[in-house]
Amino acid sequence: MAGLIIGSLGYQRSGKTLLTYLIAESYRNRGLEVYSNMNVSEWTTINSLDEIPFNHTPKVLLLDECYYFLDSRNWSNNTDASIFFNTIGKQNILLLFTAINIDMVEKRLREQCNYIYLCKGSSKAISYKLFDIQRNKSKVFRIDKSKMNWDKVNYNTLEVPNYVDCNLKNFRKKIELSKKNSRLGLG
Repeated sequence: MAGLIIGSLGYQRSGKTLLTYLIAESYRNRGLEVYSNMNVSEWTTINSLDEIPFNHTPKVLLLDECYYFLDSRNWSNNTDASIFFNTIGKQNILLLFTAINIDMVEKRLREQCNYIYLCKGSSKAISYKLFDIQRNKSKVFRIDKSKMNWDKVNYNTLEVPNYVDCNLKNFRKKIELSKKNSRLGLG
């Protein structure tokens, strides 16, 4: 799980947020903390990437509609983007994101994706095609809406997710402190 990047892509109301929510919840139910720009009562809501704890505890980061803020034009410099995406694995972060189209997302994120789900919703079912980028394989599955237990879905499907500040000034400070502590044998 550590360092995996999984994207769910599809048009509005296609089921991409539902899928990423279900994945994140499966990890939360196994004891992992979930950080997200979605307002879910059992999760930690973030407004900045700097709010993610810098430690090696496994965690999930779900960024819904990430093209709002994870666009290359939103980074102050390319170094910050590279540092953040390369640090994900070292910090045991499973990054889940949703977007309408992969081309709307920062290039460094696109190029490091392990898995991509293409999502398509209809009145009766949600269809998903999972692409395993590393192994060049795919699998199709669907969720029948009539069989879905909607009572267990604990987020407002009509709510717009929070904008996430991508200024990583404090994140870079956390990296330097971690290096210093490592040299001193403090973790």
